[in-house]
Amino acid sequence: MNGFPHYTTAAIITLSYFAFVTSITPGPNNIMLLHSGARFGFKRTLPHWMGINIGFTVMVVLCCLGVASLLFRVPAAQTVLKILGCAYMLWLAYKLWVGGALPSEATMQNATSTGKSQPLTFTQAALFQYVNPKAWMMGLTVPSTFLPHTGPVLSNTMVAALVFGMINLACMSVWVQGGVALKALMHKPVLAKLINLLIVLMTVYCAVSVWF
Repeated sequence: MNGFPHYTTAAIITLSYFAFVTSITPGPNNIMLLHSGARFGFKRTLPHWMGINIGFTVMVVLCCLGVASLLFRVPAAQTVLKILGCAYMLWLAYKLWVGGALPSEATMQNATSTGKSQPLTFTQAALFQYVNPKAWMMGLTVPSTFLPHTGPVLSNTMVAALVFGMINLACMSVWVQGGVALKALMHKPVLAKLINLLIVLMTVYCAVSVWF
């Protein structure tokens, strides 16, 4: 029995609620998935979506197995992660502002045919998690708040990663589908510009919010 994870029903429910709230709310990953869904559609965004989920789930495991305690002991490392994540999101906001989050169908077809516009790959999306401030916040919170203090660390960690990973995967699908729905608005210039602006502002907010 000592090899089994020590989770109560209440603990699983609390962890699930935290996973849902943090996974469904706007953040770098969800904004990028919204953008990718609008540009490339659901099927071509699938590697990006799965890369985020696997990369983040591995991060949760690493945090629970000791990475979290190391980062908490080195405040400078947390600052570096914030700087990198903030810089990336501001760069992404600039690219979206210049290129348009929702370009016209003709522009997209031309860019795709010439290889200038491609969705994020599985590997790129997975690696992005390690400079994503929100992903680190989520990952570091799991061992500090939701990991049981009794029982085997490994089995407790696997349960936490499984619960978080499944909920995270489902929540991100909402953002991909939202992007796919926005794709139908590309032929309406005024509405497309408003959506472009909203996505850019949300991206800037995600960049700035890491310092709150």
